[in-house]
Amino acid sequence: LKVEIEATADSQWGTNSYLVEDTDTHDAVVIDANMEPEAVIEAAKRRGANVLAILLTHTDVDHIAGLQKLLEAFGQVPVAVHPAEREVIAEGKPLRRVFPFESPPVEAPELLEEGKAYRAGSLEFGVLHTPGHSPGGVTLKIGRTLFTGDALFAGSIGRSDFVNSDGAALLAGIRDKLLVEPDDSIVLAGHGPASTIGREKLYNPFL
Repeated sequence: LKVEIEATADSQWGTNSYLVEDTDTHDAVVIDANMEPEAVIEAAKRRGANVLAILLTHTDVDHIAGLQKLLEAFGQVPVAVHPAEREVIAEGKPLRRVFPFESPPVEAPELLEEGKAYRAGSLEFGVLHTPGHSPGGVTLKIGRTLFTGDALFAGSIGRSDFVNSDGAALLAGIRDKLLVEPDDSIVLAGHGPASTIGREKLYNPFL
């Protein structure tokens, strides 16, 4: 499987949206729907990628704001989310009271559950539940690449000061599920640059 990944970030929150493509079949997914979805839509068009699903690491407003535009661009492809945050997508309920955001409901979201691989065409993702920043935070794994959402960043970790956050769970998930991955595993986070598990073990001041 030859996978190519293209990252786009919005200017408002610096939230990353990733296009993950199998270059042999052109099957692709988009991970997270940032505030400026035009960039990832453009990347898919330029590459001739066939986007089969949108996978959400969690449902904070800056990770789902572009959802409607993505669905308009790619057709009503499945949107997948952890069961703990399903209603945010299914019912358009904001995850945080502090960031009220009305998003049109997505019918019948698919679920990202730990221990069950998520398949989209020729792509297959492992799902690790890494809550703490939010109840349904997940890390998506393909090959040696980890899409960590807002759990683990290059040199930092996710915020856990929201009402539905849990700092202890955040650290436990990072330690027990992410830092056990091989040191050369690539960390592609919800914000900021890429890193590796080895680098974060050595240099991340929060771990």
